[in-house]
Amino acid sequence: MRSNGNTLQRTNFDERHRAARDAVLTSQRGRLIEAMVECVETKGYGATTLTDIVARARVSRSTFYEHFSNKEHCFVEAVRTGSDIIATRIAEELAQLPTDAGAHDRIESIVVTFCETVASEPDFARLMLVDAFKVDQESVALRDLAVDRFADLYRVFYAQARATDPSLPVITDALFALIPDAIGERTRRVIVAEGAHRVPELAPLFVEFVVAVLGLPPRPRPRRSA
Repeated sequence: MRSNGNTLQRTNFDERHRAARDAVLTSQRGRLIEAMVECVETKGYGATTLTDIVARARVSRSTFYEHFSNKEHCFVEAVRTGSDIIATRIAEELAQLPTDAGAHDRIESIVVTFCETVASEPDFARLMLVDAFKVDQESVALRDLAVDRFADLYRVFYAQARATDPSLPVITDALFALIPDAIGERTRRVIVAEGAHRVPELAPLFVEFVVAVLGLPPRPRPRRSA
């Protein structure tokens, strides 16, 4: 990713996303997880049956039980898979940045990749951010773990920024944790009210929010040629 004013230009983003997705979901286990996600989106978790899942995945019941102990286990693993897809995509896009990229570029990469992945995986996004709270505590714990990963990333990049500029304020762990909580809640509300396809529109606002909370100085404007 590179910045050009306020326009983010991504090279081969869709190809990298498909590769990350296929690496997880092309196996029999992956097909069962994807079937669970699709069934929950279509019928709701309560109405989804084991018969629905194996029929959509085109596998037998015995194959299902080779991978999952019951429907609840499959759902929890679907939440875990959604979290892993997002984490993988963020790591891959961060790897596209120059090694000397600053905090602004890294924050922008995290936020934009999150928003675009939510839009690319609307069923997984709803499962993680909406349906997980309706099922069991284990799925909620996995969702919370995924959110905590974002806080850890912001903490690392902010420490790097403070090493360069010690005048930046000290930020508590509690405040770092609130950043992805706030972004996740706004994302959930938009998914429910308008659909996951609208989430990328929030990326500039989310970036502005993170930068403001961390007290980072404005991004330097590019010099104009004479």
